[in-house]
Amino acid sequence: MASENKSEILAEHAANSALNKPALAPVARHNMDLSADGLRSPLDERIIAASSEALEAGHTHYVDVPGIAPLRAAIAESLNDATGARCEPGNIIVTAGVQESRFLTIQKIGENFESIAVPAVAHPGARKALGVRARNVIPLSVDAERGYLPPIAAISEVVAGGCRLLYLESPSRLSGAAYTADEVAAIGQALRDSGASAIWDQGLAPWVDGDCPSLAADEDRPALFTTIGEAFPGMGLASWHIGYIAAPEDQIPAMQSQKQIMAICTSTAAQYAALEASNLFVEARGLRMSQLSQLKSRLIEVAADRGLDVVTGDAKNIIALRASEAGAASLRDAGFDFAEGASFGAPAVIRLNVNAATADALQALS
Repeated sequence: MASENKSEILAEHAANSALNKPALAPVARHNMDLSADGLRSPLDERIIAASSEALEAGHTHYVDVPGIAPLRAAIAESLNDATGARCEPGNIIVTAGVQESRFLTIQKIGENFESIAVPAVAHPGARKALGVRARNVIPLSVDAERGYLPPIAAISEVVAGGCRLLYLESPSRLSGAAYTADEVAAIGQALRDSGASAIWDQGLAPWVDGDCPSLAADEDRPALFTTIGEAFPGMGLASWHIGYIAAPEDQIPAMQSQKQIMAICTSTAAQYAALEASNLFVEARGLRMSQLSQLKSRLIEVAADRGLDVVTGDAKNIIALRASEAGAASLRDAGFDFAEGASFGAPAVIRLNVNAATADALQALS
């Protein structure tokens, strides 16, 4: 390729602010890394054994692009139990992490619509997926006092204006704030009334204490709602990149074809590891939720004692705070990594993963 062509391509990439959004690591890279989406968890010996047995059994070749059948069934069952959905294995694609889930849904579902409405505050991975091609992206206003979730009125306004596809997060990937059952019902009603569809990122839902209502349970419109997230989070598989898409069956072939072009399939041995994780998930989640709930409550107390402004959030695995650039700089100087709210669309906010080092980070935050 001629050097001028390369220079032109590089210049176009540099000018694309969406593509240049940071890629947040799925799991902490070191003990003072509080920026990751996922939890840093040890692998259960049974999960390691399942992966090793898969390798020894010869599961090293290509498998069905949407995933091995038992894992698709396990993900469907887990979603049904957690949300009240009615997924079948045929509704599930196993992805190479939630970012692939974002890309496939935004690209392949989005190409059927003239526009897509996206919250003004959303995971930077969604922006990266949107930046791949030119499209009409309609910003959804958010309520900073409600954890940066788009209010129902804003959702109703964009669908009334003709937008027929929305990308929503519940819980918010920045704050952990989740819609209530009444709010989810109102969103579903607004979408039904207008004939609109939705891509619903519910990846942080397992870290909400109690039920986390989902559009996946909408009985009147299941054929128009697609959900995405990480498979069995907290089981030590975050760095193995196992995500899912739960979509109507008629939407699966296009996304499956695109996935095959991109990555053939998701690692076979990792899928067998995730299958074993599905058997351990409920018990392990209960224990981890108890630990996280206590730890986050303590962190909120520490923040209050220091006069820090905590953003409303329901998910127990993250805590977001309003902080000045000087405050953020104090964290960097102390050696902590964190997720910057500006990457999500919320300047002067930082997001920290909840773990043993987070209290020290709050003490360092000025």
